[in-house]
Amino acid sequence: MIFGTNGNNRMTKLAGALVLTLAAASSAHAAIQVGGGATLPALGYVGNVTHRLNSAPTSTSLFGAYKTVFANNGASYCQTGSGAGKNILAGVSGTNVQNGCPDGSATPTGFGATTVGRTTLTQPNFAGSDSPLSSGDYTNYVTGRGASRPLQFPAVAGGIAVVYRNDNSTSTMNLSTAQVCGIFSGTITTWTALGQPVPASGNNTLQVVFRSDGSGTSFGLSNFLSANCPADAAGHHYITDQAFSTAVSQYGLPGSTWTGQSGNANVVNAIVNGSTDGFIGYAEAANALAVAGNIANVNGKSPTVDLGDATNHKLAISSADVVYNNAISGVDSNGRPIVSPISGAPATSCIALVKPDSYATLSPSVSGYPIVAVSYLLGNSQGNGTDATDVRNLLGAAYNPSVVAATKTIGAGKGLVFLSAPITQPQINGCVIN
Repeated sequence: MIFGTNGNNRMTKLAGALVLTLAAASSAHAAIQVGGGATLPALGYVGNVTHRLNSAPTSTSLFGAYKTVFANNGASYCQTGSGAGKNILAGVSGTNVQNGCPDGSATPTGFGATTVGRTTLTQPNFAGSDSPLSSGDYTNYVTGRGASRPLQFPAVAGGIAVVYRNDNSTSTMNLSTAQVCGIFSGTITTWTALGQPVPASGNNTLQVVFRSDGSGTSFGLSNFLSANCPADAAGHHYITDQAFSTAVSQYGLPGSTWTGQSGNANVVNAIVNGSTDGFIGYAEAANALAVAGNIANVNGKSPTVDLGDATNHKLAISSADVVYNNAISGVDSNGRPIVSPISGAPATSCIALVKPDSYATLSPSVSGYPIVAVSYLLGNSQGNGTDATDVRNLLGAAYNPSVVAATKTIGAGKGLVFLSAPITQPQINGCVIN
């Protein structure tokens, strides 16, 4: 059947009106989803990290695309760091979803629900973390949330960059694995030992900037270091942990010339925007890109250009790499993380953990750049109320083809990539009980 022009226009207008009506109805019953946590994926999630709290993600970010595809009110995100994010989700004493999310160096104890108009919300809708749940995190959650259980699904991967400022250096610094090991163990202490000129400040000492808060970026870096850096003559080695001070504790570090900062953005700012040069540290590559910071290559590979596989620009996570109802229960004698079953966990596939060993030493076909963190989205099995559908869709956003296609802040050259992982939307739907 061939429709005339007038009839076609009329049908188009009627269809458009119906879509707008349905979208308006959906939005009328949806509230903004409130969460926060890891700073590593924040640029990918919200697109703008000028402030700790972003309640209006850009349209091309993951949460902006989620808002458009599902015609809801989107999500707000407070950058607290992974450790604080997990604590706020669990309702640990001293934290509350309603507490503010102010800018500054202090780690927030809330996600700013009052600021974004969710004044009656009693628990976060979700959280982000680059360090997977530990057995302690699980206990905290059960203690704080009663009958509910935490949900955890891998969402994206980020390149952990070595960021630096040396105003006398004229080309991109290329570090070997051994040099990265030496910088953060305090074995290499000067710029000239890295084959670099003395900085313009005249101070040849490497001034290291690190994460002072509980950080998944620190977990990812220390996961790489403990797997790839041999112990020294005295038997000192790295420890995989979300606290950088724990990761380097056997070396008697952090040292007096080292500076701690809360959040990736503050680390990068301290390195790049000080009155003098000579600083070096680690942060998510996307944060360094945002302020045109100097990013070192490692073994000739870039944390932006060479992150993920060369064809699909994703990080491949196989079924064998993922375990369910497991948590990090400690470290072994070499500082490697121990993954153990969670005592009393439900027999469901709702706490997904990517084995840290699977991305501590990556083959070139999986990712050219070797220092990687896997970032998770976490939620609640119960107590979601009228937010349940929006929570299901948000936790599955990184696996929704329409959302992924509309997201431009994650992908080739961004320092963040999506995963090829065995996670499905029906699986997530079944985990958000009510």
